[in-house]
Amino acid sequence: MRIPPVTPEKADKQLQKVYESLEKVYGTALNPLQVMAHKPQLMRAVMTLYGALHTENPNLSEELKELISIRISQINGCRHYCLPYHTLQAQKYGATPAKIAAVAQSRTSTLYTEAEKLAIEYAERMTVPSMVVTESFFAQLKAIWSEADLVELSALIGFMNFWTKVIAALDIPLDPIFAEQLHSS
Repeated sequence: MRIPPVTPEKADKQLQKVYESLEKVYGTALNPLQVMAHKPQLMRAVMTLYGALHTENPNLSEELKELISIRISQINGCRHYCLPYHTLQAQKYGATPAKIAAVAQSRTSTLYTEAEKLAIEYAERMTVPSMVVTESFFAQLKAIWSEADLVELSALIGFMNFWTKVIAALDIPLDPIFAEQLHSS
């Protein structure tokens, strides 16, 4: 870890309350957020955006959001935190090990619906600099999702690109609780 976390002992009372609520939900205060706590206003903004992106939407399932997150983690090389964390989350939301393993080949996999294939390709097009979101490709997305869904999907992809870049650059390790879950599954 290139920047040490703001541990609960070093945190002010307001931050300690945030850590307590994170521990109730995740079982830990989450390493990336403890590092982000060096700038509390940035940490709160990130948490607010995360909450908005993970409100229930029947058109964009949590499983699909996690599969997209896995693909972005693969592309951006966030292998020590993002990839294992989102793999666990995808499993929690019902993704099979075979589907997770095939995410990089989703376009040709029979494990994915056409909508899932398009969503993952959209993530790739937004993430890989040499790929482009063309008008014809966007028209395919609009045939499946509403404008509100596309705004949410675009924001999710952008947010995951943010997180994968920050976590990889700061070399933030996976929380021990998640490492234990990986080894026990």
